[in-house]
Amino acid sequence: MKLGYYSYTSHLEHDVGDIHPEHPMRVIAINHQLECMGILHGAHLGSCHQVHRQDLVRAHKEGYVDQLELMSPTNGSILANVDTPMAVGSLNVAYQAAGCVIEALDDLMQNKVDRAFCAVRPPGHHAEKNKTMGFCFLNNVAIAAKKAQQHYGLARIAVIDFDAHQGNGTIDILADDPAFLICSSFQHPSFPFSHWRNIHENVINTPLNEGSSGIDMRRAVETQWLKQLQDFKPQLTIVSAGFDAHRDDPMAELNWSAEDYAWLGGFLSEISKEGPDNQILAVLEGGYNLDALAVSCGEFITAFHL
Repeated sequence: MKLGYYSYTSHLEHDVGDIHPEHPMRVIAINHQLECMGILHGAHLGSCHQVHRQDLVRAHKEGYVDQLELMSPTNGSILANVDTPMAVGSLNVAYQAAGCVIEALDDLMQNKVDRAFCAVRPPGHHAEKNKTMGFCFLNNVAIAAKKAQQHYGLARIAVIDFDAHQGNGTIDILADDPAFLICSSFQHPSFPFSHWRNIHENVINTPLNEGSSGIDMRRAVETQWLKQLQDFKPQLTIVSAGFDAHRDDPMAELNWSAEDYAWLGGFLSEISKEGPDNQILAVLEGGYNLDALAVSCGEFITAFHL
């Protein structure tokens, strides 16, 4: 499988301060780990284009995109939401993150790569149609999913989210559209405390109790996701890849290991073979212990592009 890797150095302009957990060292740690593992040798490296407004408004309300522009500070920083700082460069970085994901999607659709991983920040899966929250401004995964559907005409897109915190924004944007099958595992109860009930026909919520192990996750995924995904036969799989369920992560209370992320990568690779094109686009979400994030991400990428 040909791997595409998409990242950029301008994410440093999203300056959240040294004590905020969503800081630039997250991407730097991943890049270093992948280089040490040799994963990037021979990979297609994306150049990260700026996202177009038409891509944004497939997923977000136009008024919300306008609001972000109006909110963006000209000096210093503000709180766009109680937990989401917005500095002078933050919105441009969010645009570039979305642009990376769109570039990866385009490369997959043009068969330049078979697997794509986007090491981008800020994350996106908590951003709703018209709401900033959870460190997120733009929902990168939903933006890509909507383009895959409306521009490329795909009718079966699997959206997988294994972040420790449920991707409420992705559900807010994609729920009740049969073109998408959304499978989401997360610690429960935990932030964002919404969208966790199974009230949408195309959403499979898999809540996990505090302290749940990787074995618990694997059993739940095989029980609740496997047959649904096999029957769905996705033409494309898009992944919200959060690594904060690791036992060493400070932002959750789950008990996974790097090997569990390798298992998830292998599981998704096998499931994608059920569809006609066997393509996967994974996008970084959470993960805040730098060592655990870097190693887990490396194991996941190694497994999902074999």
